[in-house]
Amino acid sequence: MTPPGRYFAHEAGHLAGVGGDRVGQWARWGHIQASVSASEPHVYAFDDVAEAIAVHELLDCGLTLKAIRRAVARLGGPSGWPLARSGLHVVHGRLAVERGDELVDLLGGAQEILPFNGRLDPVATLRQGGWPSRALRLRSIEVDPERLGGRPVLRGRRIAVSDAVTLDDPDGHGLDPGVIEEARAWLQGA
Repeated sequence: MTPPGRYFAHEAGHLAGVGGDRVGQWARWGHIQASVSASEPHVYAFDDVAEAIAVHELLDCGLTLKAIRRAVARLGGPSGWPLARSGLHVVHGRLAVERGDELVDLLGGAQEILPFNGRLDPVATLRQGGWPSRALRLRSIEVDPERLGGRPVLRGRRIAVSDAVTLDDPDGHGLDPGVIEEARAWLQGA
């Protein structure tokens, strides 16, 4: 078992929503890095996993691995995690980066300013010490019936997200109504 905040490839992949082999490929190809340990087995830090989440989100938005590699090369800097910290957006299938109040086409040759109106959701919002619900595909929540208040904890009864609408069924999955209401409120906010 790795210490808190340190992840093997399979753990990093689980958090990023991909397989551990895929995380290893991305590290070999330069999309992400294993900043804790570059030797076998690779050990990834929180920021490395955040970068893997950003790569996964960019792939889900339709970008190719080649385009993501070019973005890493263009954004590369001392931090080593350019994708997770650059305010990236995908606009009309093009990768854009925030520069002040403008969105600039990151991969276009002329650094074209992209038009947009309204609010855009970033590719992934990543903060030290917490995981964004948008980046992690929420498949289930677990509720501890002995604990009231706050986010459901990873103990107790497991309820599939697809069943969340049935939480108010008469049987209530065998949980206290207060616990069910907290779980539903947390799920709606996630």
